[in-house]
Amino acid sequence: MDGSNQIGEIKDRIDIVQVIGKYVNLKQAGKNFSGSCPFHKEKTPSFIVSPDIQRYKCFGCGKSGDIFNFVQEIENIDFPEALEKLAKVAGVELKRTKVNTKYKEIKDINHIATKYYYNALLRDQKAMNYVQNRGISKESIRAFALGYAPKYPKLLEKIKSSGSFSKKAILDSGLFVEKNNTLRDKFFDRIMFPIRSKRGEVIGFTARQNEGNEYGPKYMNTPETPVFHKSYNLFGQYESRQEIRKQDLAIICEGSTDVIAAHQHGVKNIVAPLGTSITKEQLEGLSNTTKNILFFFDDDSAGQAALIRGFVIASELNMNPYAAVSTPYKDIDELLQKEPKKFDKLIENKKEAFSYILSNTIEGRNLNKLEDLNKIKKTIFPLLNSVKDPNTKSLYARKLKDVTKVEYKTENRGEKDETKIEVSRKKDDKKKNNLIVHYLQLLLLAGEEKEKFLIDERFFTDGQIRKIYNQIKEIHTPQEKEELYKESENDEDIKEILDDMIFNTLNLPEKKEDIEKDLLFTARNIKVEYYKTKQKELSAKISMSEELENEEEYEEALKELQKISKLRNKIENE
Repeated sequence: MDGSNQIGEIKDRIDIVQVIGKYVNLKQAGKNFSGSCPFHKEKTPSFIVSPDIQRYKCFGCGKSGDIFNFVQEIENIDFPEALEKLAKVAGVELKRTKVNTKYKEIKDINHIATKYYYNALLRDQKAMNYVQNRGISKESIRAFALGYAPKYPKLLEKIKSSGSFSKKAILDSGLFVEKNNTLRDKFFDRIMFPIRSKRGEVIGFTARQNEGNEYGPKYMNTPETPVFHKSYNLFGQYESRQEIRKQDLAIICEGSTDVIAAHQHGVKNIVAPLGTSITKEQLEGLSNTTKNILFFFDDDSAGQAALIRGFVIASELNMNPYAAVSTPYKDIDELLQKEPKKFDKLIENKKEAFSYILSNTIEGRNLNKLEDLNKIKKTIFPLLNSVKDPNTKSLYARKLKDVTKVEYKTENRGEKDETKIEVSRKKDDKKKNNLIVHYLQLLLLAGEEKEKFLIDERFFTDGQIRKIYNQIKEIHTPQEKEELYKESENDEDIKEILDDMIFNTLNLPEKKEDIEKDLLFTARNIKVEYYKTKQKELSAKISMSEELENEEEYEEALKELQKISKLRNKIENE
């Protein structure tokens, strides 16, 4: 029987309504059957199955085909896999082609190991208690085939007694090591998380220390093998494939326990990298199923670095990157234990990853300080460079300008705009510095009377200026004035400020009453400039919290802005 005859026989034996009915809730509508399309979200059912012609069509997204097309699409598998799957359902024996013995041996070894580890977990009460205390249910243990590598494993004996596997295949599986010409198990006293390929075959393992086991790293993966490559695979890729397609969204988190916790909660379109940074190959694999990626990483420096890396790769692949964090909880697992509804809300209200990164980048930065603006540009501009879609890039650039007043320089724009901003910032900085230097000069002239004109050191945001100010407060004699200058000899930044103070004295008043009047006026203006800067920073914070719909941060920043505005108005009206 040739291949086409086998395909025809399978179609003759299987009713398309029965096949699709396992995935979609179908209701009879005249001669046909209808239901909600499994390939896109819809409120009104537009997915029709015709038993007469044994085909389906969705009038919403346009997908159509026969049973083979449907199984390929819904299972995210290729035609040979769909053929094999439907042949089993139909009871048709397929003609077998010669298989690659090397790969088959390794896959068979992994299959035996999975069963061995699974049964070992069921038998070991301590390991089982540890797994269940981590919040993993018995259903999840079964669904993900979790297991346990005992302290004194006997997997090698099991493998040898299960068939005639070559020594090379046993070593190539990555489950064993050789020392002094003797093979032994690689993993012991560890909880085993099987890693499945997109076809559902176990290709490797993630091994986590059992409670009380402090030998080696916390997590270990199977090394690279002929069938397992970390950079191409994700934990949960098989278990999550259908839901990713259905939701048209893939959530990428940091760890395997987060994936399992999310599945238990009912969120099944989630995967995790295998102990490495997210890779281009992993996202390319997902891009065949969805273009929407939600990076749900921990809110720490490593999580933020992973988000930036993920954003760049996703943007280069023309995907749509979103972001969420588990704050105030350390990870998704803890978030689901403490506040499960918040997890659902964060997914539903997912925000563009660019906005999250921009918000984190400007946090604590002075948007009126050239040095801080340059740091922001150093982080944000490479992100914008990675965005391929011109409309998306334009949107992000506009957000950057709205919040920071920094304009992104694209290929079709000259350097004039950016230069204007640079010059404007420098003028503002110079004006502010001249004001502060003038105030410090006046304090030196005021002598003992300066005590009446001192202001809080918080108004001096520059560390060097603050240092000089605190030194001037302690000066009571001309000798101490000289000492101040001598001490600055080895500090170029402070020396430059002092030179400006001591040698540029043309605009200084001479009479005592004029000095005091000028001191009051200058101190007032320093405070006003300080509050102006704070207002700009808070306005940026309000813009970002509004963009990210962070109501708590928005309200807090708004109250602080109102308070600052009142203080500034009060000083200006004195």
